[in-house]
Amino acid sequence: MRNILLTIALICAVGVASGQMHPTAQACGDPEQWTEQMYEAYTYRNYTDYAAFSEPVKLGEVDAGLLEAALFYETNRQRAAHQLPELRYDRDLNVCAHNYSVSMVENDFFAHESPIAGEETMVERLAAVGYPNSSCAENLALCAMKATYAETARYIVEEKWMKSKGHRANILRKGLTHLGCGAAFYADGRVVYVKATQNFLKKL
Repeated sequence: MRNILLTIALICAVGVASGQMHPTAQACGDPEQWTEQMYEAYTYRNYTDYAAFSEPVKLGEVDAGLLEAALFYETNRQRAAHQLPELRYDRDLNVCAHNYSVSMVENDFFAHESPIAGEETMVERLAAVGYPNSSCAENLALCAMKATYAETARYIVEEKWMKSKGHRANILRKGLTHLGCGAAFYADGRVVYVKATQNFLKKL
């Protein structure tokens, strides 16, 4: 592949098989790293109180977990602004979204349909993490990273998704209850690009 892969593996190993996720802070030996348990401790109103979201993104040290969380919160900011219930974090959806972003980077494509056997469609990808025959939706984005994780997430949500009819409709769809966001990175020179995925679900 022509681009240099810059996934979170630069910080610690990432599991990309179905059902695996980037390690917790304890596994990486970094007590400051974002963990999935922190989703309950913050909301879109105050997540930037966690300093790492507003610190400069460093080339070669990009953290997928931080951008994934920022995308989650910025999406709920839009839901709240339109008087819709906030979406709940779902680990399996996060795994699905993260793994798909990694696959798009590793296999050098950007599309809702994958060329990789077993993950061709969103339905197949969600079934692999335990959600067959579900009411679901998927958003994708590709852009250069901004100065911080919070700034990047706001740009993706506000400029890439909310200004696109189909993506906006997914974010504001009534009846959806849960969300998982994924991110993976690659470099072109000194510019870091992100391929982001959102998986939405209605849990009965």
